[in-house]
Amino acid sequence: MQQAKWEESVCRFIEQEDLIHPGDGVLVGVSGGADSVALLRFLWQMRDRLGICLRCIHVEHGIRGQESLWDQYFVEELCRDLGIEERTISVKDRLQDAVLAQTAVEEAAREARYAVLTQEAEAWEKELGHPVRIALAHHAGDNGETMLFHLVRGTGLEGMRGMPVKRGRIIRPFLSSSRAQVEAYLAGLGQSYCQDSTNTDIHYDRNRLRHQVMPELQKINAQAGDHLGREALYLGQVADYIRQVAKDLLAQSRQGDLLLAEPLKDQPSFLRCQVLYLWLAAYVAGLRDISTAHLEALDQLLAAQTGRRVELPYGLSVARTYEGLEMRCGDSGLEKEDLCHTFSAEEIQEGIRIPLPETGKYIEVSSFSYDPKMEIPRKFYTKWFDYDKIKNAIQLRYRRKGDYLTVTASGGRKSLQDYFVNEKVSRWERDRVPLLCDGDHVIWAVGYRISTYYKVDDHTKRILKIQVLEENENE
Repeated sequence: MQQAKWEESVCRFIEQEDLIHPGDGVLVGVSGGADSVALLRFLWQMRDRLGICLRCIHVEHGIRGQESLWDQYFVEELCRDLGIEERTISVKDRLQDAVLAQTAVEEAAREARYAVLTQEAEAWEKELGHPVRIALAHHAGDNGETMLFHLVRGTGLEGMRGMPVKRGRIIRPFLSSSRAQVEAYLAGLGQSYCQDSTNTDIHYDRNRLRHQVMPELQKINAQAGDHLGREALYLGQVADYIRQVAKDLLAQSRQGDLLLAEPLKDQPSFLRCQVLYLWLAAYVAGLRDISTAHLEALDQLLAAQTGRRVELPYGLSVARTYEGLEMRCGDSGLEKEDLCHTFSAEEIQEGIRIPLPETGKYIEVSSFSYDPKMEIPRKFYTKWFDYDKIKNAIQLRYRRKGDYLTVTASGGRKSLQDYFVNEKVSRWERDRVPLLCDGDHVIWAVGYRISTYYKVDDHTKRILKIQVLEENENE
């Protein structure tokens, strides 16, 4: 009875939040853990009522060795028993740099996972002819932890909302349910699940919050995490309303790189900050490293004298002009320095360093004969390429129209513009990414990806070595 009652409450939440329509495809990301297994079982049970097609994706990170392979086997067996089409996709290669550097592995894994799910959903949508949603199993407790995590780091209303119920094709049907309800549902089904040993590793910030901070809050109120999660849902509705009002204000206030002060001066501070947040989104991809302190400084700048300025990450600054706030690039507001060097064969043979404008770094290019016994470096800023595949003189420059990357082993291409858009690189940043190019073919977008075509293989005889170094730094 309790099982049916809870299923009904989740179905009502799905309808209330308009998450799924009849005919939709629903792609479920299943790790093998309790939450994602419960979500798969729930959607399978409700598939006829909801009128959906169901598929499962298991992303194998390749980080936890045999334990990870057992999770994969468990998910495959579960889907086979339920008659659900399942695919396991490895992202091990994408995580190598983060694993070797022992930094940001959790974030890199998350980004790789979302990229896989999005790619699979887009492909299935073309095949199905109906919208495809990506269903994730976050529940109210997860949302409460996310809200608290954002608050500790410093956030505005957007961060206080935790995780959105719906964003693009991503949906979270369990966000109004507690962890206890999810686990009770599995127990009622007699359904087993996997345990991830890394979930108890308090070297990860999120785990430290979950295992050391949340238990203290639960001593005050046993349902603390769930209460925080439900408050985050409520704040999400408030945030959506304020965001729409802010969008309308931004449309009235924005003129190119100028934000007019007049339409904003009589608005409350929290609304001005929301307008500033949306304004900055055009310049900083994902608003990385933009904090509440930056927004408050810009809000104060609106009331400051002409000529005052606030410095932002990524070489951006905002100046107070007579009419409002003007976005500028670099300390002086001047255009970026030019970068265009064509390397001669002699320079490459002897080795040469070229300064990268505005960064304080150098790029070093050299060559040597290749022995297959050599170990190709895994460093993020040291790359080896097959020198003999290069057809033209190598250039170091910024992007031009027509630049492209080879992105598959079979020679599939993607324009540099499309790559930057997919990676959510801001328009300002795109023009400042140094490129090593063979004509229009990008060998390496420095700090981003390399072209598959130039990778070292069994036929390689000469290596083109490229490094990014700090001034006076040696290998």
